[in-house]
Amino acid sequence: MVKIKLSLGSAMSLNLIKGKLNIPFTTLYLMVGNECISNCSFCTQSKDARMREKLSRVTWYEYNENEIIDAIDGKKYSRICFQTLDYPEVMEDLLKILPEFYKLNIPISVSIAPPLNGNLKSISEYVDTISIALDASNADLFDKVKGKERGNRFTWEGHWKNLLEAKNYFKNVNTHLIVGLGESDEDIIKTMINLKNFGISTALFSYTPALGKGSYPPIERYRKIQISRCLIYDYKAEFEDFIFNEKHELTKIKSEYLKNVMDDAKCFMTSGCPGCNRPFYNEEPRKIYNYPYLPNREELKKIKNEVKIK
Repeated sequence: MVKIKLSLGSAMSLNLIKGKLNIPFTTLYLMVGNECISNCSFCTQSKDARMREKLSRVTWYEYNENEIIDAIDGKKYSRICFQTLDYPEVMEDLLKILPEFYKLNIPISVSIAPPLNGNLKSISEYVDTISIALDASNADLFDKVKGKERGNRFTWEGHWKNLLEAKNYFKNVNTHLIVGLGESDEDIIKTMINLKNFGISTALFSYTPALGKGSYPPIERYRKIQISRCLIYDYKAEFEDFIFNEKHELTKIKSEYLKNVMDDAKCFMTSGCPGCNRPFYNEEPRKIYNYPYLPNREELKKIKNEVKIK
């Protein structure tokens, strides 16, 4: 039987761990795999880090498949999300466990690297949303943080190829972009526009110094990227609508819909798969980058004070 890990909040939501949840869990987060063969620079599960109990800021706890399924049965969630480590048997393990979780009639997402063995099409019967994380927003940065400079097999072109191929098999295709790896505003906005044009959704993350290196991106910069994402995906903004300075920093947005987005609290919530809220996955409660709920009036006022953009 495949061992599966639950995030702390998910385990508490299922009453497998005692504790008080202040934020409702709309999605359950499960992790498959014991040891990752990849070595991405920012990841707690990388070969160099081996923080097996952590993924980003979150602690994970191991359970048997049946324990989790029994705990879920009868409860209502928007989604079950499988975070998979990169290892040779990952597709084999997913094909063992997905059919049983599929019986719960809860939409399933899988976040996965292009697998060494097997093919993604084989799990499409059970999965409505597949996520293949670019993380970086340009090819050179990709090589530096998760490609050949890290000793990984991944390439920018290969990830894009897998994302586009996945469109043939899955209802939804998603990727992750991390703000704060060293990209420019121009890089990430160009990449989001390309993704949107190909029908691939973007989940934004802030860089999280879980390994003690680097720092969170400035909150004002992150808000600008969130606003840009909403304009691109919800209002069809094009590259010409964004003005950058000589440092490729976003300085102005030419859009009649800018006020609409600034007033829309949903823009500042967690982005990604339908129903995902990832409470405090990449931030501390006192400084929220992705709100795991709809910000209230006072919180939206605070958000507007965090960003100045024309």
